[in-house]
Amino acid sequence: MLPARKLPYFLMIAAVASLGAARHAQFVGLYRNYLPLMVAWTLVFAMALLQWTLAIFERPYTAWSTRLDRLKVVVSVPVYNEDPATLDMVLFALADQTKLPDVIHVVDDGSTVDYEKIRDHWRADAVLGPRLIWARQPNSGKKHAQAACFTRHPDADIFVTVDSDAVLARDAIEEGLKPFLHDDIYSVAGLELAYNHAKNWLTLLTSSRTLSWQLLSCAAQHVAGGDITVNRGTYALYRADMIRDVLPAYLDETFLGRPIKLGDDATLTLFAQCRGRAVQQPTAACLAMYPENLRHHFRQWIRWMRGSTIRTTWRLRYLPLRSWSLWFTMINTWTFVVSIGATIALSLQWPRSEPYLASATLATIGWAILMAMRTTAVRRSDQNWIDRMINVLIAPATAVWVTFVLRPLRVYGILTCLRQGWITRRRVEITTTPSLQGYLEAAGQS
Repeated sequence: MLPARKLPYFLMIAAVASLGAARHAQFVGLYRNYLPLMVAWTLVFAMALLQWTLAIFERPYTAWSTRLDRLKVVVSVPVYNEDPATLDMVLFALADQTKLPDVIHVVDDGSTVDYEKIRDHWRADAVLGPRLIWARQPNSGKKHAQAACFTRHPDADIFVTVDSDAVLARDAIEEGLKPFLHDDIYSVAGLELAYNHAKNWLTLLTSSRTLSWQLLSCAAQHVAGGDITVNRGTYALYRADMIRDVLPAYLDETFLGRPIKLGDDATLTLFAQCRGRAVQQPTAACLAMYPENLRHHFRQWIRWMRGSTIRTTWRLRYLPLRSWSLWFTMINTWTFVVSIGATIALSLQWPRSEPYLASATLATIGWAILMAMRTTAVRRSDQNWIDRMINVLIAPATAVWVTFVLRPLRVYGILTCLRQGWITRRRVEITTTPSLQGYLEAAGQS
């Protein structure tokens, strides 16, 4: 990842801040009947500008020490009906690391796919074979598949979680370990890129949105205090002693009386935040397979939003006031509510609100492009400058997709957050397991 050229960005920030402040002041005077909403929208603009500014200062950890060489690194790869060819690429990437892990633990969580050929091939491999553990269990969910690995290695220092469709860059583990030289860091997020970014328009939009989110929102959280809200499940690293301590709470979590199966990555990140810092390492990259059809894309997004609803509740309840992640969560929730309120106000005031809609549309287009410019800092061997410019130019289309398609699905995900793994929703009383509640409260007070 190339260093950001600060001066041009600061000039752009100053210009955007001036124009935005003037335009929002104009709207405050024009729509006095909706003064609270206009003031709220101005605050949202200010916080987005702050986030953009903070993101510029993100820098990767670069130091290495013999302390890191002595760490026992165990990679957890839960598998459930993954495409065999994709899983084969995942294992090849792990065997080709510049810093080889000590153990790669694959847990087949009751798949109906036959992985015998892949398993036997890699067991015979001179590099991966001695490090490979391949286990199978009845279908119990991702958390329990990971736990089968976590409990098997009581001497591990670092657990690496890798999805069965996430291919690590050759130096991903080496780069991901560097932040652990700091004793207060308990979790590290890798940078998630789309392996199949150019497959079709859907993967292109999703890739652009996800990369912008990591290089802006996550980068700002990292700079503000090392307080990332979600260390992506595709590739993340954790201190093993923390994982062992929280494992009962992780497996037995409930919300409104319902066992929670979703949001495994956000849960582990929250535990790490209660211990210390959760950071992002933008030089530790993985390439994940993104949904290539709408049905898969929608199901994935709804599943994420259901998990996100529960994690948002836990963050607001357990994170201390000094946590940037807490404030980011409140700002994000505030922005979501204000955007819905603005949409309702536009409809009620039509056609008087037409100038506001035109201005808001132009601002959204410009803002989306400005934010997407951060993605040009990432260099991929399978992309040239034209591909990077396409990522920037499609940002307005991505914003439209998020606003008119993903936002309504987010509302649906919030309303159906108790459906874990597409199960039937029931009316139950609010409760949390003693292990989860006790751990978070004790950690938050320490």
